[in-house]
Amino acid sequence: MKKLLFAGVVIAMMIVGSCADKTPVTPTVKSMQSSIDSMSYVLGMNIGLNLIETDSLLNIEFVKQGIEDVYLGAPKLRDDEAREAFLKYMNYDNYERVKRFETQFLEDLRKNDRKFVATSSGLTYKVSELGDLKSAIRSTRDTVKMSMRVMDVAGHVVDTTFYRGDTLRIAVKDMPRGVQEAARIIGKNGHIEAWLPSQLAFGSAGCDSLNVKPNTMLYYEMTLIEVEGR
Repeated sequence: MKKLLFAGVVIAMMIVGSCADKTPVTPTVKSMQSSIDSMSYVLGMNIGLNLIETDSLLNIEFVKQGIEDVYLGAPKLRDDEAREAFLKYMNYDNYERVKRFETQFLEDLRKNDRKFVATSSGLTYKVSELGDLKSAIRSTRDTVKMSMRVMDVAGHVVDTTFYRGDTLRIAVKDMPRGVQEAARIIGKNGHIEAWLPSQLAFGSAGCDSLNVKPNTMLYYEMTLIEVEGR
């Protein structure tokens, strides 16, 4: 069970509803008469927190309706219809929403900082130091040694070697596609800042080991310390 965040949970639930229909929501307070009532509310809090973490644009009214209909044994969608609706949202609607956000974000970034440029793949980057291009990546079989900092759009640090005073040694083929592209731009001792649209990062799968959610755009700041050809 995920850790409960008791403080502010009512406000969080209101935010979900307002994202869906923009209408202010006034929570209805009910008295809890038994431990079953309290436990039911706790489970509802957990469901709400998990839904916010999954997608804050979900319509909470329909979430509540779906739960109620299942309890009454009268769901409005058949299993095949529910599966089709889920797949459509996850594979098309949600992807298109993410893509629009990423496109607008990167356009605004390039307008505000003209040093950022975009490649045909969507990678958006600026080079702080070009480095020695005679010692650049030539093949996906090459191994590189680098220092880096990785953040999401909200500024949360996903991974870093900077703060640890450490470095990462990795085969080029094992890096996300956008990192490979960015690293190829610079040579040894080169430094680059790059924004990776989700499809160039970890895509719809995300990355559990780094706690990266599906369809997450990432920012990489990295220095290419060494390139070992294979």
